[in-house]
Amino acid sequence: MKPGWYPRMLFFCVLALLGLHSTGRAQFFKVYEHATADAGAVEFTYWTTWMASSEENLTFFGKDLSRENMWAHSFEVEYGLSHALTVGIYGDFLHPADGDFEFIQSKLVARYQLFGKNELPVDLGLYGEYIIPHPDYKDSEKFEVRIVVEKDLGPLRLVFNPILEKATSGEDVGEGLEFAYAAGIFWEDNGAGIFETGSFHIRAGLEFYGSLGELADFEEFDHQKHYLFPVIDLYAPHWKDWALRWSVGVGFGLGGLADDIVVKSILSLEFIS
Repeated sequence: MKPGWYPRMLFFCVLALLGLHSTGRAQFFKVYEHATADAGAVEFTYWTTWMASSEENLTFFGKDLSRENMWAHSFEVEYGLSHALTVGIYGDFLHPADGDFEFIQSKLVARYQLFGKNELPVDLGLYGEYIIPHPDYKDSEKFEVRIVVEKDLGPLRLVFNPILEKATSGEDVGEGLEFAYAAGIFWEDNGAGIFETGSFHIRAGLEFYGSLGELADFEEFDHQKHYLFPVIDLYAPHWKDWALRWSVGVGFGLGGLADDIVVKSILSLEFIS
């Protein structure tokens, strides 16, 4: 057999297995990996999501509107306090087809590498997020924490983010911990991806997202949300003092309360001091 046949076979077998078991959140979809921004780096990110097809509704500033053809936008600024710790702030906006373009919430975030790359059998990190909604959109502030678990196996990168979310104010404060997940399998190949030049490389992968309800009492499947996203990521490494990353994907709802088809784009520019 040709060299490289076994890892490629493993890649597609794992994709199949994950697809069978994938069962993310509301508007924005990202699998967080172990790497954080460089110390002193400033990163600007623009997130765009389009709910291309959906049978679901949302409560939007007192109105019950369809999610179909809704656009979601988020603007993020992150700063690398060290090579292991990154902090940032987000502003999220929604524009339903039958509604106005509105600011819905801000988010304060921090990401931390627990250990350096390959210091443990799996690479571990933490992500924390405090969500402060517009009072006319929702009345419950929330705290979200996710664990980043990452492992490179040959050309593959496997990433899993278990997510816990808790309301800290408002009418939902009495609810328990909500459980969700984000996961991905990527053809990383030591930075070469599936295609590379001297200026950039492209990698492909599959991402999985789900929201199951309270940790102690999962919702019935019809009230859960699960998505499968084939994705393409473009990485342009440091050109003098800046770098570009662009991730695009099309998500497919796997029943329950998930939207049917979702298109996402995440464009990041990192400036190195």
